Amino acid sequence: MTLEIMPAELQSSEQFAREQARFEVRQRLARGTLVRLHGQWELTAQEYASLYAEERHRIEVASIARAMRTDAAVVSYASAVAVHGLPLFRTRPRRVHVTMRAGAATRSHPAVFRHRDSLPEEDVASVGGLAVTSLERTVVDAIRVLRLEAALAVADAALHRVAWDDSTRQYDEYAADRMLMRLWQRLFRMPGARGIRQARWVLELADGRADGPGESVGRLYLLLLGFARPRLQVAAPGPNGSVYRMDAALDDVGVWWEFDGIGKYLDPEMTGGRDPSEILERQRRRQEWVTATTGWPFARCQWAHLESLTAFALKLQADEVPLPRAHVLPL
Repeated sequence: MTLEIMPAELQSSEQFAREQARFEVRQRLARGTLVRLHGQWELTAQEYASLYAEERHRIEVASIARAMRTDAAVVSYASAVAVHGLPLFRTRPRRVHVTMRAGAATRSHPAVFRHRDSLPEEDVASVGGLAVTSLERTVVDAIRVLRLEAALAVADAALHRVAWDDSTRQYDEYAADRMLMRLWQRLFRMPGARGIRQARWVLELADGRADGPGESVGRLYLLLLGFARPRLQVAAPGPNGSVYRMDAALDDVGVWWEFDGIGKYLDPEMTGGRDPSEILERQRRRQEWVTATTGWPFARCQWAHLESLTAFALKLQADEVPLPRAHVLPL
């Protein structure tokens, strides 16, 4: 089907091309092969479905910010978490969160949630051309209001960003401690603020050695079940002078704990071009070597085991990990 264009309606070939493109977009929308977001963002439905929740929300934030056309609104809270590239563990913001600068006029918008709060200039940054709360301000806001699992994942990820070196697999404890100190200073200036007790607890637990939200939430569940605080990214000698690193060591029960995200088998950046069967075989040989040399067995969890604390505990029991007596669950 073609779109009939009258000369009086379109005065140039460029305008004709734009109208033709818009018509094709409307056809794709009608067929369900295109997703229209706020403003002018357009993606195929397949492309949109392939994105992580954080990536989808970043697109929504950018679209809304463009449509608002104001410097008074600064992206904040869960939306700022997404813009900074931090994880939103099982958090799906229904609206874009912004904090309004002092004295700014407000207008209601069904896709925007406005916060009224102090916003000094040092708490405002620019990420991808968007005005957003700074990394530290974003962490403090997020760990007060998000669910506990999501809050710890955000804090761990922020510390990981400033202190972990992927090339050397080393953790800069000095850099992490400096950031933690600044986060604590912010909390000390907020007595009685909403969620302050949770935020303090999260900072007590935060550790940037965690490599992703799966490891963060798994560690949280281990602590809630009564295990001692695990050591993270623990090295063990491998064959021929190599070194293996395990996600966590459960010293009180003598077990290695690891989280297996699907990305390690499918993400090209993580697989290095290897076939999933090859990755599984390498993992099996690594696990057998470490268990033989340390005497510690492995317990492994995946996303399905983080659905709840009970699901997590049941998986540990299936792996024959002794749970603290008060939390033994029937299989």
